[in-house]
Order: sequence, then structure tokens, then C-alpha cells
Amino acid sequence: MSFFMENGLAIAVIGGLAITLTLVFFMARRTGGSLSALAAAVAATIVLLTIEWFVQTDREQVASAVHGIYAAVDQNDVNGVLALIDPSTTQIRADVQALMPMVKVENAGSGRNVEVMLNESATPMTATTTSRAFLNGTHVQTGHPVPYINQRVDMEWVKSGDQWLLKGYTAYFDGKPIDAVNSARTNRAVP
Repeated sequence: MSFFMENGLAIAVIGGLAITLTLVFFMARRTGGSLSALAAAVAATIVLLTIEWFVQTDREQVASAVHGIYAAVDQNDVNGVLALIDPSTTQIRADVQALMPMVKVENAGSGRNVEVMLNESATPMTATTTSRAFLNGTHVQTGHPVPYINQRVDMEWVKSGDQWLLKGYTAYFDGKPIDAVNSARTNRAVP
């Protein structure tokens, strides 16, 4: 069921197929029953697409949180990033407070493909994401460019109430994990 809640295209294709079949049936019969079937197929498709549009599953909420982190980084918004981090993870909060002032970000983000793996059996619920990130900025102290293009970033999330908060992360450079703070500090990848 969550596949349909996360994929409007599947609803549109199946609904379009149902509408087409009932339209062919209506055109052949031209009865009240066939018209009712056509109207029901159209109504069901519209209702399901509306529900899919407004209801966000946990997987969609996690992907939205990933994009929210990248958007806050893109805006050089330290407080915005901190608002999306679990308050109990003091090391990540310290990393953000140390790392973000070192780099003036010109643009940052991720591709649309964010892989989300939910652990619904955990209490509270957790998730892990993998995405390809990009960051283009300038090192504040040296003025050198800081290119971080198409690199993997893994994030660990925990659900707190209705919000997903960052619990951990691993940044990669050329497929190898790096120390993000020391890499920014020296403006080169540091394992």
C-alpha cells in the first residue's frame, strides 16, 4: 500500500487504464451502469491522487528532511541545520557549528534520488538515507574554492514526535569516508 502512497504515477497509470476500459465499455453499451462505472473510475483515480498528494509517508518525510538539511546548508543557515539535528547528538551539532563557518556555501543540495531505508521495528523509529550531494563554496580563510560534487553522503535519522531528526552522518570523497570537519579545515579530503 505504501508503494501507491509514495508513487502518484502508479495511481495515474492504473487509474488511466481503468478509465480507458470503462470508457470503452460505456461507448459500446451506453447504459446507465456503464456510465456509473466510468464515473466511479474517474472519481476513484482523482480521490487516490489527492490522497497521495496530501499524505506524506515516513519514507517521504525522511527524504524531505534530507532535502531540508541541504536547503539549510545552501542558505548558510547554521540554526536551520541545527533545528534538524537530534539535540542529544552533541558531536554532530559541534561539527555543524565548526564546519559551516569555515565555508561560504554558494550552492548545495542533492539529486532527487534519495534512498531511504526505514527501520519500523525500532523504538523510536529510525531510518538511514544515502544520497549524492553537491556543495560549491569558498573556503573562508584561504579563499580557495571548495568543490564537493556528486559525492555520497549517508545519514542516520530518528523520529522524534512527528519530525525526523539527524542522528549521524558519513561523508565520502571518491568512495572513501572522510572527516568532514578536518577536510573543510584543511580544504582537502581527510580520511
